[in-house]
Amino acid sequence: MSAPYPWQRTAWARFAQARAAGRLAHAWLLSGPAGVGKRDFAHAVAAALLCTTPTADGGACGRCRGCRTRAAGHHPDWRHVAPAEPRKPIRVDQIRELAEFLGGTAQFGGDKVVLIEPAEQMNVNAANSLLKTLEEPPPHSVLLLVSECPGQLPATVRSRCQGLAFPVPPAEEAGAWLAAQEGADDAGTLLALAGGAPLRARALRAALPRRRGLFDAFAELVGGRADPVRTAEIWAEGALPEALDWLVGWHQDMIRLTMAGTPPRLANPDVGATLRRLAAGVPAVFLFERLDAAVRARELATTTQANTTLLLEEFFIGWAGAAAARAARGA
Repeated sequence: MSAPYPWQRTAWARFAQARAAGRLAHAWLLSGPAGVGKRDFAHAVAAALLCTTPTADGGACGRCRGCRTRAAGHHPDWRHVAPAEPRKPIRVDQIRELAEFLGGTAQFGGDKVVLIEPAEQMNVNAANSLLKTLEEPPPHSVLLLVSECPGQLPATVRSRCQGLAFPVPPAEEAGAWLAAQEGADDAGTLLALAGGAPLRARALRAALPRRRGLFDAFAELVGGRADPVRTAEIWAEGALPEALDWLVGWHQDMIRLTMAGTPPRLANPDVGATLRRLAAGVPAVFLFERLDAAVRARELATTTQANTTLLLEEFFIGWAGAAAARAARGA
């Protein structure tokens, strides 16, 4: 199933009504956490705007010349702007090219549509260049900005966009949708692990075996039964940012289990019993230190060219030392 998703019906109705009334804003800022379908919604809006025979609810028909051309990837009135490389900014020259594109006449006679994502990755010069277009938008043009961190955009850019927020949907609605997907009989667990974000939960299903393997390796290390260098080698295999997200989450749950007077709500309920055992007898101050180290490792791994194996070795050596000390005390 593609966008609009069930939890996006209100947002879609708002867009469709504005379009039908001829009051469609020139620029929209679609914001919300990862995994709630902002990008898919933006593509659905773009497809609808470029469709020459939209459906009754304002969606794209999928059959007209505009729909076929866009699906083929060469619609002349459509642009998708993103960083040229992962973790790189959107450059000013990319935005300047948009001004020239938007200034021309739509070749298919409708709107010109631009999607910018993630919008917060525009550098300062790019944002300033975009501001000029937002202040004097060309006729028959629509800009769609998608962002997980709208607060990082200049206030002047945000104020010139029609905001459309996409929060995490209600658990019942998200759970029903996820349960309807193939093989999602563990919808509740997946949603808990994904922070309630349905698309993130769906993607996580395929990653569960790896997550379990990495958790087992981590538990063996914390229990003093594994070598930190070998543990780092295991963790270095595969996508690291995702794995470090899990690592941060496990430490947060261990802190919750240590600090809470009553059983806390965990982000990782499926491994809660093991986390409780691992955290038993570990000083809270040490858990906070390990959490800070995990957050730093994640930041370095995602924003720099740091040697990921060395990052992991350093982190796990810290835990191995604590495990050895605990064993010496007989804990």
